[in-house]
Amino acid sequence: MGDDILPHAETTELPPETALADVVARLLERHFLATIAGGRATWILVTDGRRPLAVVAQQWAEPRFLVDPAMPVGSLATGEENGVSLMFRYWRQHDPDHVFAELAAGRAPVR
Repeated sequence: MGDDILPHAETTELPPETALADVVARLLERHFLATIAGGRATWILVTDGRRPLAVVAQQWAEPRFLVDPAMPVGSLATGEENGVSLMFRYWRQHDPDHVFAELAAGRAPVR
């Protein structure tokens, strides 16, 4: 619960041509996501609060992308605001393989 005291939102300036995979790797290197006891946690990376881009799991060595990981992060801009908004949605300890499969099939995984 200690990680819920402070806001998690932060702004980072990156060149718009930075690959999405590089942005995610930077966040993971900085331990942006909490470590969950038991070593099993799943997050869905979304943009604009809706579009799923990747699944990140504490038990996986690397994220699995639902879009081209080389896509420039600037291509995700909606034009309605400055920059791009990315958010990790915590999907508790649900099986990340199942979550990824559901998203890849165009379905919303059960939470």
